[in-house]
Amino acid sequence: MDEDVLTTLKILIIGESGVGKSSLLLRFTDDTFDPELAATIGVDFKVKTISVDGNKAKLAIWDTAGQERFRTLTPSYYRGAQGVILVYDVTRRDTFVKLDNWLNELETYCTRNDIVNMLVGNKIDKSIEMKA
Repeated sequence: MDEDVLTTLKILIIGESGVGKSSLLLRFTDDTFDPELAATIGVDFKVKTISVDGNKAKLAIWDTAGQERFRTLTPSYYRGAQGVILVYDVTRRDTFVKLDNWLNELETYCTRNDIVNMLVGNKIDKSIEMKA
Protein backbone atom coordinates (compact mmCIF):
# COMPACT_ATOMS: atom_id res chain seq x y z
CA MET A 1 0.00 0.00 0.00
CA ASP A 2 2.82 2.46 0.85
CA GLU A 3 4.94 1.57 -2.18
CA ASP A 4 3.36 4.38 -4.22
CA VAL A 5 3.95 7.02 -1.52
CA LEU A 6 6.67 9.41 -2.65
CA THR A 7 7.55 10.81 0.78
CA THR A 8 6.45 11.11 4.39
CA LEU A 9 6.35 14.58 5.90
CA LYS A 10 6.31 15.34 9.61
CA ILE A 11 4.00 18.26 10.37
CA LEU A 12 3.48 19.84 13.82
CA ILE A 13 0.45 21.78 15.00
CA ILE A 14 1.40 24.18 17.81
CA GLY A 15 -0.19 27.05 19.70
CA GLU A 16 -1.82 27.96 23.00
CA SER A 17 -4.33 25.71 24.72
CA GLY A 18 -7.89 26.06 23.45
CA VAL A 19 -7.13 27.57 20.03
CA GLY A 20 -8.54 24.57 18.16
CA LYS A 21 -5.46 22.60 17.12
CA SER A 22 -7.13 19.23 17.65
CA SER A 23 -10.28 20.35 15.87
CA LEU A 24 -8.22 21.39 12.84
CA LEU A 25 -6.48 18.02 12.83
CA LEU A 26 -9.71 16.03 13.10
CA ARG A 27 -11.43 18.11 10.43
CA PHE A 28 -8.51 17.58 8.03
CA THR A 29 -7.91 13.88 8.70
CA ASP A 30 -11.39 12.54 9.55
CA ASP A 31 -13.71 15.32 8.33
CA THR A 32 -15.33 15.47 11.76
CA PHE A 33 -15.98 18.22 14.30
CA ASP A 34 -16.73 17.83 18.00
CA PRO A 35 -17.51 21.08 19.86
CA GLU A 36 -16.98 19.23 23.16
CA LEU A 37 -13.50 17.92 22.29
CA ALA A 38 -11.32 17.52 25.40
CA ALA A 39 -7.90 19.13 25.68
CA THR A 40 -4.99 17.15 24.29
CA ILE A 41 -2.83 15.46 26.90
CA GLY A 42 0.77 15.41 25.72
CA VAL A 43 0.57 14.71 22.00
CA ASP A 44 -1.84 13.20 19.50
CA PHE A 45 -0.81 11.83 16.12
CA LYS A 46 -2.67 11.17 12.87
CA VAL A 47 -1.62 10.16 9.37
CA LYS A 48 -3.22 11.23 6.12
CA THR A 49 -2.10 10.42 2.59
CA ILE A 50 -2.66 13.14 0.03
CA SER A 51 -2.04 13.37 -3.70
CA VAL A 52 -0.37 16.40 -5.27
CA ASP A 53 0.08 16.46 -9.04
CA GLY A 54 -0.34 12.68 -9.12
CA ASN A 55 2.33 12.10 -6.44
CA LYS A 56 1.30 10.67 -3.09
CA ALA A 57 2.67 12.02 0.15
CA LYS A 58 1.98 10.74 3.63
CA LEU A 59 1.50 13.47 6.23
CA ALA A 60 2.36 12.49 9.79
CA ILE A 61 0.63 15.25 11.75
CA TRP A 62 1.52 15.78 15.42
CA ASP A 63 -0.99 17.69 17.55
CA THR A 64 0.81 19.06 20.59
CA ALA A 65 -0.79 20.06 23.89
CA GLY A 66 -0.86 23.80 24.44
CA GLN A 67 -0.88 23.71 28.24
CA GLU A 68 2.28 24.80 30.01
CA ARG A 69 2.41 21.61 32.10
CA PHE A 70 2.99 19.50 28.96
CA ARG A 71 5.76 21.70 27.50
CA THR A 72 8.49 19.37 28.76
CA LEU A 73 7.12 16.66 26.43
CA THR A 74 7.10 18.71 23.23
CA PRO A 75 10.79 19.37 22.42
CA SER A 76 11.36 15.80 21.22
CA TYR A 77 8.46 16.13 18.79
CA TYR A 78 10.11 19.08 17.03
CA ARG A 79 13.00 16.92 15.81
CA GLY A 80 12.85 16.16 12.12
CA ALA A 81 9.71 18.18 11.41
CA GLN A 82 9.45 19.55 7.88
CA GLY A 83 6.46 21.79 8.55
CA VAL A 84 4.64 23.52 11.36
CA ILE A 85 1.17 24.99 11.62
CA LEU A 86 1.04 27.78 14.21
CA VAL A 87 -2.55 28.24 15.36
CA TYR A 88 -4.14 31.12 17.23
CA ASP A 89 -7.73 31.96 18.17
CA VAL A 90 -8.91 35.12 16.37
CA THR A 91 -11.21 35.91 19.32
CA ARG A 92 -8.34 35.87 21.85
CA ARG A 93 -5.57 38.39 21.21
CA ASP A 94 -3.32 36.78 23.84
CA THR A 95 -3.08 33.61 21.71
CA PHE A 96 -1.75 35.72 18.81
CA VAL A 97 0.71 37.62 21.01
CA LYS A 98 2.06 34.34 22.42
CA LEU A 99 2.95 33.09 18.92
CA ASP A 100 6.38 34.70 19.52
CA ASN A 101 6.95 32.19 22.33
CA TRP A 102 5.99 29.32 20.03
CA LEU A 103 8.31 30.59 17.29
CA ASN A 104 11.15 30.81 19.83
CA GLU A 105 10.46 27.26 20.98
CA LEU A 106 10.41 26.10 17.36
CA GLU A 107 13.76 27.80 16.70
CA THR A 108 15.23 26.26 19.86
CA TYR A 109 14.14 22.65 19.34
CA CYS A 110 13.73 22.19 15.59
CA THR A 111 16.58 20.31 13.94
CA ARG A 112 15.98 21.76 10.47
CA ASN A 113 16.50 25.31 9.27
CA ASP A 114 14.31 24.88 6.16
CA ILE A 115 11.08 24.14 8.02
CA VAL A 116 7.92 25.52 6.40
CA ASN A 117 5.73 27.61 8.70
CA MET A 118 2.00 28.21 8.23
CA LEU A 119 -0.03 30.61 10.34
CA VAL A 120 -3.71 29.76 10.91
CA GLY A 121 -6.23 32.09 12.54
CA ASN A 122 -8.92 29.77 13.89
CA LYS A 123 -12.46 30.19 15.25
CA ILE A 124 -13.53 32.87 12.77
CA ASP A 125 -17.12 31.76 13.42
CA LYS A 126 -16.94 32.88 17.08
CA SER A 127 -17.49 36.34 18.55
CA ILE A 128 -14.66 38.19 20.26
CA GLU A 129 -14.27 37.71 24.02
CA MET A 130 -14.50 41.02 25.85
CA LYS A 131 -12.49 41.41 29.05
CA ALA A 132 -13.90 43.49 31.88
